[in-house]
Amino acid sequence: MSTVGNPGLQVHGNEAHLRQLPGSQEHWQDSVVLVWWDAANAVGGLHRIGHEPNVKGGGQVAQWTCIVSPQGIYKATRYQPLREADRLPDGFGGGDDGCRYQFRGGRHIWTIDTDEVSAVLGQTDFHDTIDCYPKKGSLADDFAPAHFDIPGAVAGTLKVKGREYQVNGLGVRDHGWGPRDWNSILSHRWVAGTIGADFGFIVVSFHSVDDVIASFGWISRAGKITFAKKVDILSYIEADAATNRGGHVHIELTDGEVIELECTPVAKGLASYHHGVCCMDVLCKFSYQGVEGFCDFESTSNIQHGKRRPGKFTNAVIEDGFHPA
Repeated sequence: MSTVGNPGLQVHGNEAHLRQLPGSQEHWQDSVVLVWWDAANAVGGLHRIGHEPNVKGGGQVAQWTCIVSPQGIYKATRYQPLREADRLPDGFGGGDDGCRYQFRGGRHIWTIDTDEVSAVLGQTDFHDTIDCYPKKGSLADDFAPAHFDIPGAVAGTLKVKGREYQVNGLGVRDHGWGPRDWNSILSHRWVAGTIGADFGFIVVSFHSVDDVIASFGWISRAGKITFAKKVDILSYIEADAATNRGGHVHIELTDGEVIELECTPVAKGLASYHHGVCCMDVLCKFSYQGVEGFCDFESTSNIQHGKRRPGKFTNAVIEDGFHPA
């Protein structure tokens, strides 16, 4: 695997897909994420499991389980005790028996089992496991000291309210561990997408409580990573000041190429309220060189530092349950 603009980064092995040895910090966490979309079936999802072993009073698990389908949206955002059964030798339990992540046979497998939805979904990565995040500043110290964002192909089975789907889509997975203080951010934008092995992108903007704004990103093409020298993320924010309507991404690469991407929602936003922060994920489509792909447009606005849990959105869901189409 080669990199342009930041040479010499380490390619990690399968150890980077498993749970890590916890540090001593109260805010230490170890989390896995999958965002995905199958355009042919108009189904997709957002899944996150975060183990927080050092929470006062006992370890906790953050579980976000969201499925988008023509029948409607299923959403569950849970924060519950970390069980011994969640410390899987090959992955992460979700705090209950309804959701788990495992790395098996070279694939990242998510199993969902609830009354409304069930699924077995696996991502096959498009390139090697490489951590492209900056390793200095408040982002590295307080939120993303070890972080992997990798695009891939997602396949499996999904059942929603009795209707079955054979999933064949695109996704981006995330694995990060270390201290994560959610109150260290005033706002952030994370846009991650792919059209396939020929093109994927990750761009991030991060506004920290020490009033530093950092923006960075990279693209992947057939296993080659090219870093950006400039990233500009324009988020289209609704009147509720939390929901985004997608946005525009401008990327200037270190080799001089300029890429413009317009991200258009394919579903309502998925709001996850965690540690006083409203995190909004909106599944979107975009086109690159005439080929349509999938991206997740994630945004937070934490300027009120968790003083209010939003309850009404222009075009998003925050409450748990099944929301009919």
